[in-house]
Amino acid sequence: MFLKYIKIFLIFLILNYPNSSMSNSYPIYKNASSIAILDQDSLFSKSIWGQNVLENVEKLLAELALENRSIEKELESEELNLTELRKTKSKSDFDILALKFDKKVKQIRTIQSDKKIQINTFLNKSRSRFFEKVTPILLELIAELGVEVLLNKDTVALASLGSDITNVAIIRINSELNLE
Repeated sequence: MFLKYIKIFLIFLILNYPNSSMSNSYPIYKNASSIAILDQDSLFSKSIWGQNVLENVEKLLAELALENRSIEKELESEELNLTELRKTKSKSDFDILALKFDKKVKQIRTIQSDKKIQINTFLNKSRSRFFEKVTPILLELIAELGVEVLLNKDTVALASLGSDITNVAIIRINSELNLE
């Protein structure tokens, strides 16, 4: 009976004894790296800074839309007048007026399009400036949390809920950016 236990013990040792050749080819990491996830879009849009920028952009877009409707009404009126003039003007005189109107419409479209581009440029520059300002804050936060790698949420397929530090980052950013 005693021999049976010794055989079982020896088999257990042999099966569980680490093979040195295996340990050399498959390193075992004692400290797992800590990876966290951050939703950059939410970080911007839910921060006080980002909300102020987005409110400003919405206001500018609403003003531009109102201006576009006003211009559209003026152009419709001018087009109706031009249609009436067609009845009384010679073809060559009407063609000159129609070309001037067409040129005016194209200029207005270009100007209004440039205004929208300026609004988008403002938004993009504001986002860039925001991320420049929050980078030191995020670096400090991940150091405190022991995070070695911070990934954008869009690049992650699956993660545990606890790995997302977006809300903690927003709170920190709101408190530190508002002190400036």
